[in-house]
Amino acid sequence: MKSMAEVKPRAAVVTRTKNRPLFLERAIKSVHNQTMADFVHVIINDGGDAGPVDMLVEKYADLTKGRVKVIHNAESKGMEAASNKAIKSVDSIYVAIHDDDDTWHPQFLQQTIDCLEKTGAAGVVVRTDKVTEQVSQDQTSIETLKSEPWMPDLRVINLYRQCIDNQMTPITFLYRRSVLSEVGYYDESLPVTGDWDFGIRFLLKHDAEFLDPGYALAFYHHRKATGSSSDSSFGSGQEKHRYYTNLLMNKYLRQELADGRLGVGYIMSKERYRQNYLSRLVHKMVPGFLAGHLKRRATK
Repeated sequence: MKSMAEVKPRAAVVTRTKNRPLFLERAIKSVHNQTMADFVHVIINDGGDAGPVDMLVEKYADLTKGRVKVIHNAESKGMEAASNKAIKSVDSIYVAIHDDDDTWHPQFLQQTIDCLEKTGAAGVVVRTDKVTEQVSQDQTSIETLKSEPWMPDLRVINLYRQCIDNQMTPITFLYRRSVLSEVGYYDESLPVTGDWDFGIRFLLKHDAEFLDPGYALAFYHHRKATGSSSDSSFGSGQEKHRYYTNLLMNKYLRQELADGRLGVGYIMSKERYRQNYLSRLVHKMVPGFLAGHLKRRATK
């Protein structure tokens, strides 16, 4: 008979954090209020203060019931390196990344795992809401400003679309650990856009189910950039995203041209260029106030 230490948990849930105890506390409750309890929660503190992380884990010991593993990086290694280190530190059948500032519906793990076990699929993406919020100036509370569907037209997970827009943001996605041997781990050279790249490589090998039970199972939280640690990576680094998106497109396209073919890199470059061209055209031909209105509508 196997000991408890030898039993493989069904899911490994990875939470990357750095000096954001307000968000981490919410994330711990989100993960450990799941209706499916067969998981290990790896909290990887990527170069932040260790004290607040350890205090929160101790505070919620009755809730977590020993299902937490904490890793402290002495120096920040970046989001993708943190993901890889956390994933490799435990074993499991399934893997999900639950960042410190996002949340799940209590049935996320149960419904996604049931979906994969029923269909045999390699991964699943869930219906998600985008939550716009703001943090108080004293960093002690979070106020929700609005909630709306994230990618409301999403019905299937499509490789072509993934080359243009990331349908597989971490909080929305659970997959089989076994695919890592084919797909590879997260690209540690990418400080941002690593999950977009991982999603492309995943879909080059496997399909992903789309799960919509009639309500959101994941909540993708956004905040306006303030220059503080509470900023979301998207809101605080659009120029950085643009820069590394370009590097990623060039990487794919360069390899394809060297191989004498066109594929992912061509799709990424063509569609991004088309989007940028249309945006410039709108700004040139339409009065400024109307262009701004149309842009806001298009990005909702």
